[in-house]
Parts: sequence; structure tokens; C-alpha cells
Amino acid sequence: MKKSDYIRKKESYCIQDVLSRIPLSSMDRLIAPAFEFTENDSKAVLGVASMVDHMTDEGFQITKGLSLNGYVHCGHGLDLSLTSIDEIIKEVHPGTLVLQDIREWDVDPRDFRDGKARFTEVENLKDHPNIFRLTILKDSQQRPEYHQKAAEDMGCHAWIVYYHPHIVQSLATYVRPEHLIRTYHSIDPSIVPSFKMNRNKGCLLSGAISRAYPLRSRILSFSKLLQIQVLRHPGYHRLGCHTPRFLEILSDYKVHICTSSRYGYALRKLIESSVMGCRVITDLPTDEILPEIDENFIRIHPDISIDKLKEVIVSSIDSYDAEKQKEISERALKFYDFVNVTRRLSEDIDLLRKSYNG
Repeated sequence: MKKSDYIRKKESYCIQDVLSRIPLSSMDRLIAPAFEFTENDSKAVLGVASMVDHMTDEGFQITKGLSLNGYVHCGHGLDLSLTSIDEIIKEVHPGTLVLQDIREWDVDPRDFRDGKARFTEVENLKDHPNIFRLTILKDSQQRPEYHQKAAEDMGCHAWIVYYHPHIVQSLATYVRPEHLIRTYHSIDPSIVPSFKMNRNKGCLLSGAISRAYPLRSRILSFSKLLQIQVLRHPGYHRLGCHTPRFLEILSDYKVHICTSSRYGYALRKLIESSVMGCRVITDLPTDEILPEIDENFIRIHPDISIDKLKEVIVSSIDSYDAEKQKEISERALKFYDFVNVTRRLSEDIDLLRKSYNG
């Protein structure tokens, strides 16, 4: 059965369909702050060391990766163990500064995140128009007023985003579309287990269950009928990273169901699954194309019937081709290696920095 049998043109699900189903933001766009370009190539990335022990470690990979591509890694317990913005600027004299998503370090005592990672004097960044200032914006649907104020406080020149810019700017209308830099989730090749050519398990469903994942919730309720295995979410914590174990589990399966949430996000599971040799069944919008792995996606509509989904699952398992999946896996591992992802990100930041003033 061909992919076209699953999604006909009239049934395709694109980004505009995603946006038609969710509440959108209506906040005023922030005014672009002034930037005085200099030839200063010193760079700082402000991260959170304890993110290496979060349930999933992509948040650590992006700052660690930038540090392997010319940035000084600043923050509690990192290479430059400072959390004072004033002290970091005095020490590094950066021409470019990337600040981790505020949610990861502006925490209260009840949060599982590390309170020692809090950065101070962030508002003083605005007093340095010669520093090109960026922050990471991950889940743009969450607390837009909070993130708007955070960007305004630091005088943000640009945002680094993981998901499609059109979706991001629709959920967080305070951002400036021309100042969004797209990156992708990444993977650490050093923890990727060997590719398994012979697999004895069929289809897996994994991930958190909430209102943000309506298709995933519906599939879970019919998991026995669909004859799929379910891997429950371990919860969010910083008691040790689950990614190595998750990759090991994926390596036994032929197919992984990776829903994209009601927001149409290109979640990390899509990359992890492709690296581990799984075929991917997903409701990712058809016009959200992921480099090197898009051919691995068997796209379905989020309103697909359970009977039709069962057909898709059975066909996907029966047509599994280990040689083809191994080739996709090798391409994916090279492209989404966190050092390569952040090298491209660093280059894109440099380009925007140079063109910011037109």
C-alpha cells in the first residue's frame, strides 16, 4: 500500500489546518531593538548544566553543541561557572550571546529544575547594543505573555526555534518572523546503539498523554485492538536522562507512531525513530518537511479512523525493509548529530547578525 493510499489530496493535513484548530495569539509584535554591528567574533551561550540529567537531554545538547562550535559555555557548573550577566560580559566580551529558554532557569523552589542555574541582571543586556542577543523559544504556545516580557527585558534580537516558523509566529505573535532562526532537535551519536537488522517487534506508541495530544490519546484507548505496544511516559524530572534507554527500546521495533501534537510540532521522536531504524507513522503536517528523513514518514490525518489506522500499521510492518531503514538511519544520524546541528545553527546566527541592519 502506497503512502498516497493513506493521505489523498483532499484529506491532506497541512500547517494551515493545524492553525485552524487551535487558539492563536493576538499580542503586539515587539519592536526590533537597535544593534551596533562590530567584527567581534567572541560568543557566549548561557546554559543549564543540570539539563544533562533531565528526562530528555535535547536542551543540554543545543548549548553544549554551540560550545563545541566556538561559544563559551556559561552557567552554574559549566565551563565558565557564572550566572551574573554583568560578570559574563566582563569575562567573555561577547559579540553574540545566546540565552537558554527562560523556563529552564527562572524557576521556583517547587520546580524540578535547578534553582542555582538562575541568571541575574538579564535586563542589563539592553545596555549593550553591540551584543547580538538571542534566546531559545521552544514551546511557543506556553505562557506567551511571560516569554514576551522575557524577550523585551533582554532586548532580544532573534529567537531560536525548533518548530515551523509559521506555527511559532502564529502562537507567539510578539516575535518578528524575519528574526526567527530554525533549528532541529538533535541526537548524540555516542549513545546510539547498533542498528538491528532483525526485529521481532511490530509497532510502538510512546509519549505523554494530555489534551495536547488528542490523536495519541485516541490511539492509546484502542491499543489492544490495534495490537500495538505502549511505552508510558516516565514524567519530567532531572533524575537521569532516559534517552539512551529509549533508543535501545526503539531499536527492537519496525514501526513507531509519533504524533505531532495539536500544534503540529516536529518532535524529537521523529528523529530518534528514524535514527533507530523505525518506520514512522505521524500526523506531522505535509508541508513540514524534515531534511534527510521525510521519506521515512507515513503521514496520516489526525482524524483517521481506527480501522484505517490498523490497515496502515499492518501494511507498514509487513513492508518493512531493513536495508532501506539502515540507509535512512545513517543519513539521519549524520545530519541530526548535535554537533552538526549546532554548527549549522551557529552559521545561521552569524548570517542574521551580519544582515540584521539590512
